Amino acid sequence: MQVVIIEDEEFAARRLERMINEIDPDMQIVAKLESVSDSIKWLKNNQQPDLIFMDIHLEDNSSFAIFNSVKIHCPVVFTTATDEKSTIVFKQNKLDYLLKPICADELKKIIEKYCNLPFGERKILDAALFADLVKKP
Repeated sequence: MQVVIIEDEEFAARRLERMINEIDPDMQIVAKLESVSDSIKWLKNNQQPDLIFMDIHLEDNSSFAIFNSVKIHCPVVFTTATDEKSTIVFKQNKLDYLLKPICADELKKIIEKYCNLPFGERKILDAALFADLVKKP
């Protein structure tokens, strides 16, 4: 399974990568991206991964802005420290998220879920879900 981590805090990205490798050494981290702009560029120029872990607050905008530029056809697990507005959207739309600091048991459950998820059951996210959560320039 190929995984992309979108996280602007280097320590958090390394920690998540380490935890993923401990849980499932066969998972391959194909990219660690730090910004909305880098993520859009990478997603437009590479094959989509099997799973994305996406921090909400990135250095240049909310990660939700990515969905305005790129159609993501793989599962996304959002990560956040405290973002009540976002977690309400996640719960309403049955989207997966992990609260920081990420707990190994919760991460393991998420990984197991997506390793066993049939392709036809993957949810494609629509940018409209996040319209109210994106910073306007």
